Amino acid sequence: MPSIYRKYRPKTFTEMVGQNHIKLTLQSELEHNSFVHAYLFCGPRGLGKTTAARLFAKAVNCENRKDGESEPCNKCQSCLEIMDARAFDLLEIDAASHTGVDNVRENIIDNVRFTPHRAKYKVFIIDEVHMLSISAFNALLKTLEEPPVYAIFILCTTEIHKVPETIISRCQRFDFKKVPAVDMIKRLNRISDNEGMKIDDEIYNVIAHKSEGCMRDAEGMLGQVFALGGNKITKEQAALVIPMSEIKLILELVDLVAHNNLSVSLDLINKLVDEGINLSAFNKELVEFLRKLLLIKVGAHKIDIFDFDSQTGKQVNMIIDLIDENKLLGMIEEFLSAGYDLRSASIAQLPFELALVKICRFTDVSRNALMNETPRLRNTRIKIENPIYSSNFSHLDVRAKKTLSETKMARQPLIIKKKEEKVVDFEKVKKEWVAIVRASHKKSCDLMFINEKMVWPIRIDGNALEIGFKYDLHRSRFDTNSNKKVLEDAIREIIGEVIEIKSRTLKPSELANVEMFIASEDAKNMKLNNVKATDENILEHILDSFGGELIDKE
Repeated sequence: MPSIYRKYRPKTFTEMVGQNHIKLTLQSELEHNSFVHAYLFCGPRGLGKTTAARLFAKAVNCENRKDGESEPCNKCQSCLEIMDARAFDLLEIDAASHTGVDNVRENIIDNVRFTPHRAKYKVFIIDEVHMLSISAFNALLKTLEEPPVYAIFILCTTEIHKVPETIISRCQRFDFKKVPAVDMIKRLNRISDNEGMKIDDEIYNVIAHKSEGCMRDAEGMLGQVFALGGNKITKEQAALVIPMSEIKLILELVDLVAHNNLSVSLDLINKLVDEGINLSAFNKELVEFLRKLLLIKVGAHKIDIFDFDSQTGKQVNMIIDLIDENKLLGMIEEFLSAGYDLRSASIAQLPFELALVKICRFTDVSRNALMNETPRLRNTRIKIENPIYSSNFSHLDVRAKKTLSETKMARQPLIIKKKEEKVVDFEKVKKEWVAIVRASHKKSCDLMFINEKMVWPIRIDGNALEIGFKYDLHRSRFDTNSNKKVLEDAIREIIGEVIEIKSRTLKPSELANVEMFIASEDAKNMKLNNVKATDENILEHILDSFGGELIDKE
């Protein structure tokens, strides 16, 4: 027996559930025979994107469809071939398994050159189009820009943000929306009637809730219920294959928390564990329910929009009158946090128990009052008189006295004078730079690879010295190990200042300016001192460059 969702796949636009905004547009185009060359169907999974694409392909090629009509006849040879998946002029491509540019060339570009075999249009349906590679998208783009008159492309995706804008801009876009629970239940009822099955109405509500607007998932769950056998399925039987809604337990728990009844709330959680109820699933449904309560409480939605039955609706109204917005916010925050902790908790119910204790014991003071009090408490200065310390902490006695003047001062903004930082003299650093580099060589052999011709002080920023390297390789090596600390110690030793080192590689323009400045300074020094190159000068320069030390001179 085929799956329910395959057996009852819509054969006309009328049979499609929901998506009225899309059906009306496509039907209007069919009635006027005004098609575009490319369509983009996007939205969550299981909403009918591929089904709508096949229906459209069937309708545009229907041999019996007349002007002003939009539905395929499902009787002509073209319709029958498409329904049986043997039409030559309908090519369905799964982009998830054909991601490369070669696949696009082979399946689309090479095929689009040939006219339709017998139909009016050659239709290409590319499912999960967002899975194509960039090269594949580029190859497809040229065809989308200048397609043949007989070609229609329908791209389907669940992740529209992964599709390039160049592709999106060349398509007529349709956004599929989740199916409303009312429409979904009607559809499930019709399927059950066709199958001769009698199912409790509550099962339909559970399926609609669990499927979260996905029609395919709902039909799949209905098929699981049918598989139980028999002509009548009860709620108890359906619970064997579908996790049933725990709305009654949720209502009971929320009511207990609203009355701050901690002990009974904890007993209820342990009861859930004993009955084998999945706490993660229960917590998810609980948070969803609390969200609905909050939306109703703040007036964002009316209670009718959430499809509560009459009995549940009455209980919800009673709870809303009992609980305020601040407590609702606290409950949502605590149970959200508990949901994360449930995944790794060694004791299954512990995160729930902690959340209940926090909610029932520590929310007596409203959140607004606490938020208003916090800034005042932060600025309040309490005078401590005669503190008495004891080795036994239980006898610690601290007597606090807050005077009237101090209370007035506490209401005023607290002004903290920022301690003035000592600014390091940059000129002094530049003047002693050669000595600093040599001192660092003596402290660590790891710094022998740098000298004053390869790294220079650039500027002082607060209490940080920025140094610039000629080569990025040297800068990378300097940043490893403890080289910065060695250079900072050398600076403290030479100029007596504590300073932080920041390093970077100089840009070509900066490097040129630095080298020009150094060359001009060297020329000035040569002229002023009338220094002549001697063997001793050359030897000293070599020693400085390589970090060497003269041991003996003969």
